[in-house]
Amino acid sequence: MPRLELFRFRYRDRVTGKWVKARYVAERHEIAARYTEWEVIGPPEIRDVDPHARYFTPWKVVPHAELMRM
Repeated sequence: MPRLELFRFRYRDRVTGKWVKARYVAERHEIAARYTEWEVIGPPEIRDVDPHARYFTPWKVVPHAELMRM
């Protein structure tokens, strides 16, 4: 099962030059691709990725047969 390592980080704002704490977590390569100056500020959040898992949906999943009966 693949693992996903997501990091909390901060980056230097291009306009102000101040360090800004990011509002999201991301993988190292994604952070490096977006920001020129950044640093990790905490341990990684490790998630196990199940390729067969379903994504969250707020609606009840109804099989096709039940839909046809309605």
